Amino acid sequence: MRKRADEMQLSQATRATKWLGLFYSVSLLIWTLYDVVMHNELGIQFIILMAGMLIFFGSLIVLKRSVR
Repeated sequence: MRKRADEMQLSQATRATKWLGLFYSVSLLIWTLYDVVMHNELGIQFIILMAGMLIFFGSLIVLKRSVR
């Protein structure tokens, strides 16, 4: 049986997740901008980026409503 994460572990996991999200978002944004400049089109990376932003902001709205 695994023990529950303490406050320090949760804080570290939260910070790591923030950095991960930032890395993926910036990478996909740079890739999208490159494709727009070089090929004048939006690729699959733009769809992935927008889906990620939709999931992020959608879940943020739901979580904020559940706190009220």
